[in-house]
Amino acid sequence: MGVGATERAEPRLRPARLVGATSRPTVKDVAALAGVSRSAASRALSGTGYVGQESRRRVLEAAAELGYVPHMSARYLKDRVSRCVGVLTLDVRRPEDAAVVAGVCAAARESGLATMVADLAGRPLDALEALRDFVAFGVAGSVLCPVSVEPVAYLSGYAVPVVEVGRQFAPGRCDAVVAGGERRATGLLVDPDEAVAMGREAVALLLRRFEEPARPVEVVGMGAGA
Repeated sequence: MGVGATERAEPRLRPARLVGATSRPTVKDVAALAGVSRSAASRALSGTGYVGQESRRRVLEAAAELGYVPHMSARYLKDRVSRCVGVLTLDVRRPEDAAVVAGVCAAARESGLATMVADLAGRPLDALEALRDFVAFGVAGSVLCPVSVEPVAYLSGYAVPVVEVGRQFAPGRCDAVVAGGERRATGLLVDPDEAVAMGREAVALLLRRFEEPARPVEVVGMGAGA
């Protein structure tokens, strides 16, 4: 067979060291390849505690070579809180709801957080069932396109920080990002770009809440009349 453009090898979807592997690489595997202790590898991978620059470089290179991905459920079992933000939306088919979700996902990703989206598909009575999943997975916080006061009450019972977006059903009980002016009492009713910005601001509020759990409730008005 002649050599041609069609015969070029496709990029590997996983490192060669993982081919034929029966389990995912662990911190112990990374530490062994990097020639450091398991605790040093863990510090280097989490970005916490002191690790020498050369050791950190070897750990990160070993992690990349092995295809190591942190096991978030293991971290949850240790800390009881995942690095995940829950997003509840009434109907993701609505452009403004979809835009809020997009804003939350983008801001969360930039902050090293994952997102878990619960779409009620226009059925507000399903909200509590969806929120049980948030609690079961140990979300660190939740962004709600609210449908009633019950979601805030439910999550607050599990000490899950909440930000309402678009409309407040629980004023004074949680942070909120609302549309400015007359739109404040009528829900989102904003263009997609503004809704994306509101989703981003909701994550910023959650991050501040993580840092200052006891700070006063904050309401951010956005757009015209804010």
